[in-house]
Amino acid sequence: MRRHWKSARKALALLLALVLVAGLFVGCKEDESKPSATKTPTATPSGSTPKPNVQITYDATQFDIVGTTLVEYIGDGGAVVIPNQVTVIGTNAFAGCTNVTSIEFPKSVREIEAYAFDGCTGLTGVLSYKDNSFPNNLNYLGEAAFRGCTGITEVHIPNKIYKMGTQVFDGCTALVKATLPDQFLETNSDTYLPEYTFRGCTSLTEVVVPSKAIRFDDGSFEGCSSLESIALPDKLEILGKEVFAGCTKLANITFSKSLYQIGQGSLSDTAYYKTALEEAGKKEDDADRYVMIGRSTIIAYVPATTGDVSLNIPDKAYAICDGAFDSFINRLVAVEFSASGKMAKFGNNIFKNATKLQSIELPSKIQVIPDGLFDGCVNLKQVNTTKNRLTYIGAYAFNQCSSLEEIFLPDAITTIGDYAFYGCTSLKTILFPSDIVTIGDYAFKNCTGISEFTFTLNLADVGVQAFDNTIWYNNLSNYDTKPTKNQFHIFGDGVLIKADIFENTIVIPEEVKSIAAFTFKGWTQIGDREFYGSKLPKSITIPAGVTRIGDYAFFCCENLETVFIANTVTSIGEKAFYGCTKITSIVIPSSVTSIKDYCFYGCSALEEVVLPSSLTSIGDYAFYNCFALKDITIPASVSKIGNYAFSGTAWYTYNSQDFFVVNNILLKCSSSDEKVTIPANVIAICGGAFENEYIKDVTVPASITKITEYAFSGCASMTNIHFNGTISAIESRAFNGCKALKITVPAGATVAEDAFANCPLMNG
Repeated sequence: MRRHWKSARKALALLLALVLVAGLFVGCKEDESKPSATKTPTATPSGSTPKPNVQITYDATQFDIVGTTLVEYIGDGGAVVIPNQVTVIGTNAFAGCTNVTSIEFPKSVREIEAYAFDGCTGLTGVLSYKDNSFPNNLNYLGEAAFRGCTGITEVHIPNKIYKMGTQVFDGCTALVKATLPDQFLETNSDTYLPEYTFRGCTSLTEVVVPSKAIRFDDGSFEGCSSLESIALPDKLEILGKEVFAGCTKLANITFSKSLYQIGQGSLSDTAYYKTALEEAGKKEDDADRYVMIGRSTIIAYVPATTGDVSLNIPDKAYAICDGAFDSFINRLVAVEFSASGKMAKFGNNIFKNATKLQSIELPSKIQVIPDGLFDGCVNLKQVNTTKNRLTYIGAYAFNQCSSLEEIFLPDAITTIGDYAFYGCTSLKTILFPSDIVTIGDYAFKNCTGISEFTFTLNLADVGVQAFDNTIWYNNLSNYDTKPTKNQFHIFGDGVLIKADIFENTIVIPEEVKSIAAFTFKGWTQIGDREFYGSKLPKSITIPAGVTRIGDYAFFCCENLETVFIANTVTSIGEKAFYGCTKITSIVIPSSVTSIKDYCFYGCSALEEVVLPSSLTSIGDYAFYNCFALKDITIPASVSKIGNYAFSGTAWYTYNSQDFFVVNNILLKCSSSDEKVTIPANVIAICGGAFENEYIKDVTVPASITKITEYAFSGCASMTNIHFNGTISAIESRAFNGCKALKITVPAGATVAEDAFANCPLMNG
């Protein structure tokens, strides 16, 4: 029995479903009808171009081929020859085939997709386009394509590659030599080394990197403990985080003159870095105690004292990288930049937790305050930005700078990031720049001393609770006389910052272009269709006091990204968040006991769901086609899971257990055996569990007394079913599409009129 056929086919189907749902939500309209319970058709593989039908001659006992895509290898291993005219090696096609020792590709192969050879530990030797083990015309290598292939010793990738995914050779512990193409040929794309390309390649000693690469992404050589030297491309500008982490023997590095950005931990483990620190520590001239590489980028400084440290940044220094001052950050008391200096770029977090730093004047060429620059500088009182043409303030830039008394924001600033000034309790007033457009989540939250914000007309986007717990925000709800009508506080370019609700009905004013307050003080319930199809809310906090979220409340709110639900909410209606394609996470309050039908249907970006222990039921199609949902914990309290509740989620799709059982409910049967027996502990079958083309004979345990809706729908090959107990009911479309089924209905069972819909042998 093979374990990959189901996941491969489902992955292909998932791609087509994504396209179909995306099209649906472009003009998202109410649809009261149930989705079709028929099996999703096989999709064209990702990255492929549909081609005319090609008749490929191949051994069906060795390969599963759809069109010109090799979907799965099902042979016995050894030396494998891919059939001629195959153009794509599909996702997971050979994944886990530890008995495959070599691969011969035909010239027709253009794409090797994600995880295609993941974990093929028996695959040994050299992968090189010169000896035809790689096809000459290969132009795409997908994510983790050869991850964990511990027998490969060399790779030479053709120069026609237009794109390469992350982790392609991650964990290839025998890999000694690798040659990558000069550049990626994808139109309008920069050439770069993807994340974790060679992570854990502990035998790698020789590598030729793309000569036209402008960046190496995070961890691309992490753990390459045998690597001793490398020449970086002439145009390389950026090293991500931990690029050479764990490369302890790396002593010789040729840096490009373009390099100005080095991520946290990229060089700190290398022999080069340790030697550079030793040499700098011996210098008498303070300017020589800075370690600089590339475009005069400071990667470290070695203080001459063990006491407080004051820095005089050399004039020639162009950039400071992440972590450059971490070793003495708690001793840093002052930083001076020369007026004639070249300093123009700061890395993230370079002054983070510099708790003794009290003031600083930023160099005039700095245009961006990056993420976390002064995060946790609790004694920082003054930051001089008057000489700067700042355009951006990053996330956490001044987070918890509780002594900061004032900040001048130059007019060119367009964006203030998430948590940028969170907890700056000494700030009193903020005059926003004339060009400001975006203020991030929690940007000024807990700035308890701010009594005045001055807004400009350009402001168009304000994040979650950006002004919460400031004097100014609290004062918005103070009235001399209690209003009788709803009060809407609108600023900037039609941004609703706060709404105080005094009426049962909410009508958003016409001048509102975006909702940023996310706190509707006085709400007791969100009625049916309250925000139906609205393009307004990007994020919303449903405050304490609200007990009900009505049916269709946020139906197809295509811009809604973030939702916070107070614990007072006890009921969330049908299709409440249907089609909210940008929501990424949701926490269901502990007071909610059921998730209604279609509640999160089509929330395709939803990655995380926290379900409370109070939950007892999950409705039909509740999380249907939530493609990004990879993991979810179903509380033990849940005793009912509706039809197709999780179909289309990654959590459901990629579960390849013969019987996927949760709380004694059978969610899916992935067995490829013709004859199966449902486990004795199963008490219910979820609708859609048996969409299985291989199963012909099923035995149902005595613990199951009712065949629920769609339970065996789509089980097209099933001819027999055996009931070991008493069946009291066969519900609607329980055997829909079981076209080979011919059985005697159990005596005494109540049978729905359409229980055997599309079953010609039962209805003949």
